[in-house]
Amino acid sequence: WPEFELLMRLQVSSEHPLQMSEIAAQLVGSPSGTTRIADRLEKDALIVRETPRENRRIVRVQLTDRGRKVLAEADEAFRVILQETFGDHLTESEVTELRHSLRKLLEQNGAWQEARCSPGLAPPKAS
Repeated sequence: WPEFELLMRLQVSSEHPLQMSEIAAQLVGSPSGTTRIADRLEKDALIVRETPRENRRIVRVQLTDRGRKVLAEADEAFRVILQETFGDHLTESEVTELRHSLRKLLEQNGAWQEARCSPGLAPPKAS
């Protein structure tokens, strides 16, 4: 799970590489724990890390093409599981209501991120 979350953070910020310190703060983990996760992902060629010459204290992280592909496959599998768990047992209006309620909870807790929480989906309409 932490590996998937790190990959998702990188995808959301695809406009620019994230620094390891930013990732650690977003994952609410220790810098050393985040480094261990990044080590595994880099070993599997899912991310690349670079240290700029002008500031050797910074480590920037980006998804590789392979990382984007693996993330897309994982996201698709996750959506299938969600559909089987909820979609096959709830009406369309119940799914919409559930999305709205979950979004409200996340927004009130400061955890809603449009790109992270609903990539490619229109936001639910307020009732």
